[in-house]
Amino acid sequence: MMISHRFVPVACLLLAAALVPTMIHSYSGDAADRLTTAAIPQVLVGYDSVPSERDATWGKRRFDSDDWTERVYRGVSGDNLRLTVVRSYDPKSLYHHPELAVAYRTGFVGEEIHRFEARPDIPVHVLNPAPGVQAAAMYVLHYHTRFIDNPIAFQLRAAGELLFSRRRPMTLFFLFNEKPRSNGQAADAALMFAAIEAFLDQ
Repeated sequence: MMISHRFVPVACLLLAAALVPTMIHSYSGDAADRLTTAAIPQVLVGYDSVPSERDATWGKRRFDSDDWTERVYRGVSGDNLRLTVVRSYDPKSLYHHPELAVAYRTGFVGEEIHRFEARPDIPVHVLNPAPGVQAAAMYVLHYHTRFIDNPIAFQLRAAGELLFSRRRPMTLFFLFNEKPRSNGQAADAALMFAAIEAFLDQ
C-alpha cells in the first residue's frame, strides 16, 4: 500500500510526536529523584521511635512499593503515634482508602481536608472515626513538587503531563493514633509535618 507524498510530512510529524513519550519512558529511566523514606529520622519533635512489627514484604504486597518505612513514635506523655511513609508508582494504591492497609480493622467513615495553622500549604486528609471508634488518623499525599488534595483531579492532570515527563512516585504520609487525646490533633499533625520536612530536605 502506497502513501501519497503529500501525506509524508504529516506522517513524520505524528511519528515524531509519538516518539517523545516513548523516549522519555523507555530510555530515560523511572528514577525521577533520589528521595527515600529511610531518611526520616528516628527522633521527631521530641518523639523517639522504634520500627513497627510489619514484615519486610508488607509494602510490596499492599502498595507495590520497594521504598517504605513505618515507625511507632513514643512521646513522654505516653502517646504512641504510628507513622507510615510509602512511595509507589501506583498512586491509586496510596490514595484509595489507604487506611484499609495501614489501619486495618479500625473503622473510619469518610474524610475531610484540614489545613493546619502550622502548615496551611499542606492539605491534610483527616479521617472521621466510625461511631464507637476512638482512634484518629490523617494522611498527606505528595507528588514531585506538590501536595495533593483531590487525587482524582490529580490523576487526570498527571495523565497529560506524563506524555512529556518521566513518571514519578507518589508518597503517602499516614499517621495513626490508636488512643488520641481530645486536643491532640495539632500535635499529631506536627509530627507528620516534621517527617515531611525531613523527607523533602534530602
